[in-house]
Amino acid sequence: MPLVTALDEAGNIIEADQRRIIRHTVQNGLGADSIFLAGTTGEFNRLTNDQRQQLFKIGIEETRLISAELSDAVLPVEAWVGVTAETKAETLANIEYARDLGSEMAVIAPLTINDLAPGEIVGFFENEIAGIVGTDNPLPISLYDNPDIAAAPDVMKNMPVELVENLRRLPFVVCLKASTTREVLQNYLNAFSGEDGKPAFDIYFGNAPLMFEIDEMRREAGMKAHQVAGVVSGTANLFPREWQQAWQAVLSGDRELSNAYRDAFAEFERLTLSENGQYVTSKMMAGIKQGLFYQGIISSPNVGKGTPSLTPDEAEKLNEGLEKVFEKLRRTVNPQSLSMYA
Repeated sequence: MPLVTALDEAGNIIEADQRRIIRHTVQNGLGADSIFLAGTTGEFNRLTNDQRQQLFKIGIEETRLISAELSDAVLPVEAWVGVTAETKAETLANIEYARDLGSEMAVIAPLTINDLAPGEIVGFFENEIAGIVGTDNPLPISLYDNPDIAAAPDVMKNMPVELVENLRRLPFVVCLKASTTREVLQNYLNAFSGEDGKPAFDIYFGNAPLMFEIDEMRREAGMKAHQVAGVVSGTANLFPREWQQAWQAVLSGDRELSNAYRDAFAEFERLTLSENGQYVTSKMMAGIKQGLFYQGIISSPNVGKGTPSLTPDEAEKLNEGLEKVFEKLRRTVNPQSLSMYA
């Protein structure tokens, strides 16, 4: 689950709030299986590199504490960290820091690093990154593809299949998180399904609503169910158990339950859209934070400088709409599957 970052008015991380977000999303073992810090949902591009590393430390510490508290029947919670920075040097420093802290996964969006040309990416992984992650029990690396954060989208906004193919040959590159269009994601599934004798390569759906089309996409790719590793949803910050249950409903083929969750999530996303004449702006990060603030999980709904924020009227409208979403979920799904709020 890609966590939002709790910020005060000055843009500083509120550590106590960040820890509450983590505990809320884990839901005592009934919510997120892993947390993802300093990703796009976490406004990594609004933070300093020191703040990114601060998030790593908070997240890894808190997941260790939570895992120690859970029963032996519940798998430990993993902490994934977004190590992507503006420069290669900062990115490498983040990988080293994540390794030393014992993160379960480092997530890299190579097309987002400003001083890394597309033709240099494979060499960067083979040489600099390989030298840090190690050879004995190396730090696993997940690739991250998101055209919205590409440094030079006019040159390359998505990772070509051939580039991913070259990188996944490295023993420490273990999966791909793709927050992109259905067409691009389908191309990845077709290429890395494990058919024709090739080993499968796990793919996480970062464009979360596409999860509800997964059966059709798998059939086209010839994939087995387990080869789609999971879904990474920003709104799961607010609905952690619901997204976990929706994923299970999709895997089990429960169309009625899947549709109920899909409709509820879509309704919340509509609440985060801001209309100004003919222009519609998504204020998803602000909407998620406002929802967490309204539910008492965090003490401040502030977003980072440059992230679209809600007006007071939009915040009030979101609060009212969120209550309706909760009420609809209470009517349509098992109440025991609903998230608990502090």
